[in-house]
Amino acid sequence: MAHVRHELHIDAPIEHAFDLLMDAKRWPEWMSGGMEVKEVTGPLDQVGTKVREESAFLGRRMESVTEIVEVQRPHLLKMVGESAGVKYHGMIRFTEAGAGTDAEMESEYDLPAGFLGHIADRLFIERTMEREMRHNAENFKALAEAKVPALV
Repeated sequence: MAHVRHELHIDAPIEHAFDLLMDAKRWPEWMSGGMEVKEVTGPLDQVGTKVREESAFLGRRMESVTEIVEVQRPHLLKMVGESAGVKYHGMIRFTEAGAGTDAEMESEYDLPAGFLGHIADRLFIERTMEREMRHNAENFKALAEAKVPALV
């Protein structure tokens, strides 16, 4: 399984960041690939909820289904899914850091085609995944910080 990881600091309270993460309808605002959320079967803070989405990767439109497998409000979201034969595991962890939030995003994925899939991953997919994760994280940070409620 291939693995990508990214860390960043968000200048917003942890509850605010987690609430933004839990709103699947807002995922297209910060996830790359022209994502469109097609269906959400329940609240994202409920294990077993599924999100069906469509997005583009390497110029190809594809549908994926992501299932929530663990939630610890406001610190952790774990999910599993599949898209175009690629199985993946994702994790987003938030930690309080003063008045802000430290975020850690990780994804593991398993490409089909055995050895050839491994070579394709090493040649270009892994770098593309790292770039997309970094881009998504920066988009999430900007959105969370732009919408921070006034502190009273």
